[in-house]
Amino acid sequence: RNIVNVQEVVADRNYERGADLQNQIEVLRSTALIERVIDKLNLGRNPEFNPAMAPPPEAGWFDWLTLPPELTEMLQSMGLASPPPPPPDPALQERRLRLAMIDRVRRGLQLTAVRGSTVIQIGFVATNPNTAAQIANAIAEQYIVDQLEGKLEATRSATQWLSDRVLDLQERVTAAENAVAAAEARLATDAGQTVEITQAQLTEFNAALGAARAREIELSAQVTRLRQALTEGADVGAVPEFRRTALIQTYREEESDLMSQMAALRASVGPDHPSVRRLEAQLDETRRKIMAEARRVVESVAVERDAARDQVTELARRVRDLEDKALGQSADAIELRQLEREAQASRLLYENFLGRLQETSQQESLQSADARVISPAEVPRGPVTDGKRRLLAIGGVAGVVLGAGLVFLLDRLNNTFRSPGLVEDQLRLPVLASIPMIPGTDNKRRKIVEHFRDKPGSALAEAIRGLRTSILFSNVDAPPKVVMMTSSTPREGKSTTAVLLALTSQQMGRKTIIVDCDLRLPAVSTLIDIDTDRPGLMAALNDPGALEDAVSTEPATGLHVLLMRAGDTRPTQNAADILSSQKFRSLIERLKTEYDLVVLDTPPTLVVSDSRIVSGLVDGVVFSVKWDDTPRGAASEAVKQLHGIGAPMIGVVMTMVNEAKAAKYSYDGYGYGYYGGQYKDYYVE
Repeated sequence: RNIVNVQEVVADRNYERGADLQNQIEVLRSTALIERVIDKLNLGRNPEFNPAMAPPPEAGWFDWLTLPPELTEMLQSMGLASPPPPPPDPALQERRLRLAMIDRVRRGLQLTAVRGSTVIQIGFVATNPNTAAQIANAIAEQYIVDQLEGKLEATRSATQWLSDRVLDLQERVTAAENAVAAAEARLATDAGQTVEITQAQLTEFNAALGAARAREIELSAQVTRLRQALTEGADVGAVPEFRRTALIQTYREEESDLMSQMAALRASVGPDHPSVRRLEAQLDETRRKIMAEARRVVESVAVERDAARDQVTELARRVRDLEDKALGQSADAIELRQLEREAQASRLLYENFLGRLQETSQQESLQSADARVISPAEVPRGPVTDGKRRLLAIGGVAGVVLGAGLVFLLDRLNNTFRSPGLVEDQLRLPVLASIPMIPGTDNKRRKIVEHFRDKPGSALAEAIRGLRTSILFSNVDAPPKVVMMTSSTPREGKSTTAVLLALTSQQMGRKTIIVDCDLRLPAVSTLIDIDTDRPGLMAALNDPGALEDAVSTEPATGLHVLLMRAGDTRPTQNAADILSSQKFRSLIERLKTEYDLVVLDTPPTLVVSDSRIVSGLVDGVVFSVKWDDTPRGAASEAVKQLHGIGAPMIGVVMTMVNEAKAAKYSYDGYGYGYYGGQYKDYYVE
């Protein structure tokens, strides 16, 4: 019923089978629409939909069992029982009850798109047949009402927006027209005449200036020629300007008569005769008059030339003034035309928006829904479900819940670390890397190192490189140079990880040395092929000059190793005293200056105090935790002891991770760290 073209304001829905029809099904399932149905049918008073009105559950077999407060607190401390929740907020409780009602209505709702049409079937399952029919019809009704309200709201919003826009454009049109009028008035006031008159005057004066300049040039040439003729004594009669002068013509005639009389008189008398002298005097006077008149002619032409020059100067000044005025008028005219164009554009935009506002205002009262009810819901004649299906469903759900609860209980009873997130929550330290277990090695350290050497693109090598990167980036401004590897208990993979870390650093071009600081059970020499005949750590401590002889070199990578040879310590010597001595401190400081990275392999923290002593000499401590093996309490206690002496803890490395099993524990929210094990294509095993 669009009587005007307002499709740009409120677009009708042209339903397409499939995607758009599915969109409308989702609208029918929306929370807002179901809430309106609940309010319209007052379903909040129906126990079937309001959980608060449901009868209290019957007492179960174990309701009589009440645990003592002490046992309850102990179970809560062990993580086997959750503490009592705080009292709920009334508003939040009311909203949760509302959402529960919405969820119950949504579960009973059945929406089906009829294939090959734009028809949607609405069904509802309820224990009361009348309620089922009422809810189905109410959903269809509220859907149509929602469409009408949505269109009406959109049209009103568009009308309001257009009204505001029209007012704004009206002000812009008024301002633009006022600017045009002001510019026209200013242009007329400043110039005193139109641009056309100025251009005509400029053309006329330019023509006059050209003529005046030609006249000036002509007179200047004439003055020069006449003065040159007088200077050179040319015959006055040969110069046209002199010859055209009447007075000079009279003097020339008088000169001719005197010359005729002189010729006749000289024929009869001598040259000294008084009459000859008188005629000669008259002839000289006549010639003097001719020259004087000729000079007056020249001066007259010079005066005329000066007048022409003054005229040229004045005309040039007038032309410049007119040019300046024309330029100013042109700039003002351009500004005026720009203002006129802006005013015209604003006027057109204002008229368009005004017309659109009128169209939209008319459309507001003509909205209609895009959907209609073609067949209302009727009260069903019989139930659609039976008790057997319900019993099977309840049994299945109960089995799933019981199985999940059993799995959860077993997981809660586990006292080891199975995920990086659990390590971070328990130890309050970041997990630097997860070192995978290598199949076929039986966790034998020598085979693990050989696997690392032979397959540099394996998951193990990538994990060790990630560990090195995490250590270096633990302090970007001052990366750790002396790193200590330790653990809480023996056989957690710290020595193997230390050797692999040192090998990786050396392979990447960083000068690295690994120092075996386990004076009781040294293990580094059993992991790599090196010369065990060299003096070792104790020799370097007793004689600092023997350090070079004490350091062994791993042939394949050039890694430097400072071993602890079995039997080097005397029975009277204590390992803790050796590691806390000034000699050991000086050795570490010297290695720190000579190497890019110094890796110290120390004994377990909870077994002996060696690692706590050495931690005061290093830049960072990496703590090893064996996956699904290290007790949480042991790891927590070891980290607590290290924190107590101010050890610079960097983080934790999880060792011997069974990625296939570890990925199964992702349900607890901590399994993200093992997704890499599922993409073997990135590794070369």
